[in-house]
Amino acid sequence: MLNRNIVLGVIWTITMLAFISPANARYYSHPDNQKRNSHYAPFPAKISNSNIVKVDLGKRAWAAYDSQGNLVRWGRASGGKNYCPDIRRGCRTITGTFTFYNKKGPGCKSSRFPVGRGGAPMPYCMHFKGGYALHGGNVPNYNASHGCVRVPYADAQWLNQNFVRVGSTRVSIHY
Repeated sequence: MLNRNIVLGVIWTITMLAFISPANARYYSHPDNQKRNSHYAPFPAKISNSNIVKVDLGKRAWAAYDSQGNLVRWGRASGGKNYCPDIRRGCRTITGTFTFYNKKGPGCKSSRFPVGRGGAPMPYCMHFKGGYALHGGNVPNYNASHGCVRVPYADAQWLNQNFVRVGSTRVSIHY
């Protein structure tokens, strides 16, 4: 009886896995395996634009494309939430296409948040419009910031040190 239940359990599991769409599986690909699993990225492998970071806050993901428009790396992201009680208004991330105009290293801090004090850590910040920046931080599975785009610390470091060139690399953001 026990062996029959195990066999049935294995058959059920295999059957269920066969119905999982590869489109859904892509969101669970670990960023360390991006080269090997780039076909699971929530972004196309090639685009017509080049030297750009695409951010899709609906998918809560980012992607970097090289000068030939090839997907180089991608990962998780979190943007601005709908409402921030401390400023009593919406704080969604600005959308559009911008050029990075400034970047700093691991000690980068906000001059505005927390409200009235500033000093919130924004390691490896890369500013693209006013105070808006892409930077390292905690990346929950929802949009949680005051408007910045957060990516995991290692991803922010890689983008900052290996990909983003001030004045030429662009970022395209949408929800």
